[in-house]
Amino acid sequence: MKKKNTILNALSWLKDAGLKALVILLVVTAGFYTYAQITWPGSDPNPTTGVVGMFVGASENPFGPGMDYDQVNNECSNHSTDIDIQGSHVCTPDEMINSYNHGVVGTSPIYTYTDTPNLWINNGPPGFTASANDCKGWSVTERGADADPNFGAMWIFSKKAGGLTPCQTGKKFACCK
Repeated sequence: MKKKNTILNALSWLKDAGLKALVILLVVTAGFYTYAQITWPGSDPNPTTGVVGMFVGASENPFGPGMDYDQVNNECSNHSTDIDIQGSHVCTPDEMINSYNHGVVGTSPIYTYTDTPNLWINNGPPGFTASANDCKGWSVTERGADADPNFGAMWIFSKKAGGLTPCQTGKKFACCK
């Protein structure tokens, strides 16, 4: 009888601990989801909620030799003249595509941007044999005809698609929130 009670007590404890752990897991997961969630634009038309950002404009300054990811993100985040761009970061290809998927033709920044036909985007490490590595993480220092043969990803607004270009070109950055 004592052995049976011990087993029942152990099973009861496991059941209680499992339910407590499940509740804690659900609360923590909900907290992280709420923290990571963004909504852009904050009102109609067509607000998008999720963790993938959308295009809001271009950086004021172009890529300069010897920068890094933090510095190029600051080109967007610390935008001094456009409050809609302040606090943003350099876009990724997913964010550019998300902008087209959720943009409203004629009113969203992705459709109305016409200042420069191409902007740099962060694409990460190369996906093939070319040195398409965000200009070595934006650290390339050589510019001109004899520059390092690395490439960076850019967004070509006229084609609504990405592309590659040598690092010596002085493009601005696409900014996303």
